[in-house]
Amino acid sequence: MITKKQTTPLNVRYNNPLNIRTGNDWEGERERDIEKGYEEFLTPAFGFRAAYKLLMTYKNKYGAYTLDAILNRWAPANGEHNGQTYVNHTHNYIKYVSQRLAITSNDAIPEHLYPELMLAMSDFEGAKGAFNLHQAREGVALA
Repeated sequence: MITKKQTTPLNVRYNNPLNIRTGNDWEGERERDIEKGYEEFLTPAFGFRAAYKLLMTYKNKYGAYTLDAILNRWAPANGEHNGQTYVNHTHNYIKYVSQRLAITSNDAIPEHLYPELMLAMSDFEGAKGAFNLHQAREGVALA
């Protein structure tokens, strides 16, 4: 028998739209994480808030202004986290989000477009429409 947990994407189950890995203490985080390795939030807005704060760190600390720079940092082609190796399909990620936002990968992301950026990223991460623009905007407002 297949349970809801097995069929619902991780980012939806844990209100973590962009699949943020564990490592920080976030506002709105659940007290105890069920899924090892990923943050879990009380609401989608708190998950979007955390994602927005990370994206602002990428922008302000690392100069990641373009879709290409952001997604190569967010989902590098090959990486490791807590001793686990992973492979991302970064090129496909960039192409998907670029088409959703109707921008090129080398365009700087305007500030007002970050909620749409995060919503597109959440869909690529597995949500496939489970989150909405209001939740993403609420997350930005909470930041």
